[in-house]
Amino acid sequence: MRYELRLTAYDALDQVYVSTALYLSQDRPSKSQRPILVWQSSLPGTGQSDPREWAIDALLTALEDV
Repeated sequence: MRYELRLTAYDALDQVYVSTALYLSQDRPSKSQRPILVWQSSLPGTGQSDPREWAIDALLTALEDV
């Protein structure tokens, strides 16, 4: 058994949207996995031009909203 976390973040106009899904995988691969935990959040866009800082902001938002 293992956990797999998928995080997607995208910037749309003046908001950054973050979608996170946690999957539980069995020993055998399965084509149809269902998430055991899903959460979404957003934060105001700041026009961040540094991709590393943008990613950190998105990750922190996902962590704070768990």
